Amino acid sequence: MPVLKLSASFSQDFAQALLLEQVRFIKQKLQDPTDQKYLQDFIQKVYHHAEQITLKDVIQRQSLHEVVQKYAFELNLGADILEFIGFSAQKIHQTATTSAAQFDNFLTDEQFELWLYKFLELQQLRQYLQENLQENSQIKQVSLQLANQILENNTPWLDYFRKLNVRNQSIRGKVLNYLQDQQHLIELKLEQQLATAIRYQIGNIILLPNEELAEIALQLWSEIKTKTLQETFSQFESIDFEEFFILAYETWKHLRQTPNMQKIILNIVDAFYEYFSEYSLQELLHAVSLNQADLFNEAQRFAPFCLAALDENEILDDIIGALIAPFYLDENTQKFIENYINQHLNQT
Repeated sequence: MPVLKLSASFSQDFAQALLLEQVRFIKQKLQDPTDQKYLQDFIQKVYHHAEQITLKDVIQRQSLHEVVQKYAFELNLGADILEFIGFSAQKIHQTATTSAAQFDNFLTDEQFELWLYKFLELQQLRQYLQENLQENSQIKQVSLQLANQILENNTPWLDYFRKLNVRNQSIRGKVLNYLQDQQHLIELKLEQQLATAIRYQIGNIILLPNEELAEIALQLWSEIKTKTLQETFSQFESIDFEEFFILAYETWKHLRQTPNMQKIILNIVDAFYEYFSEYSLQELLHAVSLNQADLFNEAQRFAPFCLAALDENEILDDIIGALIAPFYLDENTQKFIENYINQHLNQT
């Protein structure tokens, strides 16, 4: 009996046909709305095996550091994202200025009191704040600016006195001219005394007994909590919101470059790794209250639309094919097909 031998081109064509058939099969299974078993079986197997693999098996501490380095310390938002932030700020402002919701809809009396009494427990922090009010140079500068504004807004006679034009040489005129020459020193002295008084009074408030501070805070909260978002946020323009968010991002860009902030962030990464490194991947999912059913639900929520969009744009076949094509296009695979078929043909 003669030995049959297939040509190399036949094995190549056969491998190509298998590739196309497998792409068709996977695509059909993924897109079948009446049969989600294919996708669910995949998720189930991943979830089951996740119980056997720990975090440290798949992620190294250095890898986490590199991810943080890239996406927290180096990544900069592009112009489109910054524009989106501004657009979102406008939407927030629009929603807030048309909302009748009150502040106590977001924070109950009980929650406010919990935060209040927690702060009052931090006696050392209050002591630290009080000391800084008296000694910190930046706080001194801010208090001087505040004192200056108070004087300008509440003592119009100083401005009148500054602009008063006295030309005669009488004793009264000479006295006024002298006082005008000394006015800058007088105003500066007043500002310094007022700034000192402001810092002193705030320091006294910070160190008031807990009962008195609680009474003051609760009284302020009782006046604020019934105010609506519309009433409060109408005092701001949408541009103020945009600038606030952009300023927060610009501040973060600067802050993230400081060695101390980077050290703090990396310490948190290390703490996460040390705490969870022995956890299985399934336990990590449980730690954030996710289970197999949640994974199914999320797949059903997003997968059909994603797959449909990819198919409509003629991308889905390419993606599936790219995953499995290397096997069928490999020379060893084609030789295996050729040898396998030849062997079975000759046996028959």
